[in-house]
Amino acid sequence: MSRTLYLISDDPVLLAHWQQSLAAYPLQQVGAAPLPAGATLIVDAACRGEMGWQRLAEQGKVAGHAVLLASSTPNDEEGYRALQLGFSGYCHAYAPAPLLEQIVEVIQAGEIWAGRSLVQRLVSAVNRLPAQSASLQGLSERETQVAQLTAKGLSNKEIARQLDITERTVKAHLSLIFEKLKVSDRVQLVLRVNGLG
Repeated sequence: MSRTLYLISDDPVLLAHWQQSLAAYPLQQVGAAPLPAGATLIVDAACRGEMGWQRLAEQGKVAGHAVLLASSTPNDEEGYRALQLGFSGYCHAYAPAPLLEQIVEVIQAGEIWAGRSLVQRLVSAVNRLPAQSASLQGLSERETQVAQLTAKGLSNKEIARQLDITERTVKAHLSLIFEKLKVSDRVQLVLRVNGLG
């Protein structure tokens, strides 16, 4: 059974969108009651006061929970700050239902969700760190090339073009790389390639 999602917003229109989009989950609007350990929260970035996202982070209420910050006007600065403060993800508040469901599944699995431009920014920040010895043992020469190009922020299409292979082949290599390195997404791969994972 799906875990309860706790919704934090003062906007009745946004709450209605979330309730309709995530109808497969038990939903509860957050009040003053303490949250159970490991709860999944969706927080409206426009919410202010005691339940505002920055206030939640200051009070340590983000730790131990899967918390998604959702903004009606998303920007990379806000998303970057939220991830620094320990939020599990950042997205558009009015994302379509299938995408919201996918995001919830990702953060409930303990992973991080961010849009492409924010991931690119994170990759750039990691690539500016001092080089460390990367642990890519067990990868073939081609898999190592794909991993390194992915860590530079190239898309599958760009990697395919650079290595003169198909996008399908790139995806196949990435699947094997993720399995061999025991990582589940591109962000974790970037960290591993840069000796941080």
